[in-house]
Amino acid sequence: MTNVSFEFNEEGLRRVAEEAVRDTAAQQTQDLERLRQQYTGQPIEAIRPALQQLFAGYGGSITEPDLSDWAQLIHDGTRIEMTPEPIDWSR
Repeated sequence: MTNVSFEFNEEGLRRVAEEAVRDTAAQQTQDLERLRQQYTGQPIEAIRPALQQLFAGYGGSITEPDLSDWAQLIHDGTRIEMTPEPIDWSR
């Protein structure tokens, strides 16, 4: 019979999770920058579906009033940057 042992590296898991959050925020910022470059000055009604599609691609959604607010920012040429929040490991 073989003895099998398993040691869970909690600190390693936390590092990987924090890195994944940072990477996702950076990717979303790049995607929003592409929308800004493509849609600056375009009608807000043209920007709204593009934003909804972007969020759906990440498995999420964007609803009012954020949808209109962000569409206005993109219309105005304002850069939107996603900043990762630290993970609350106390739960």
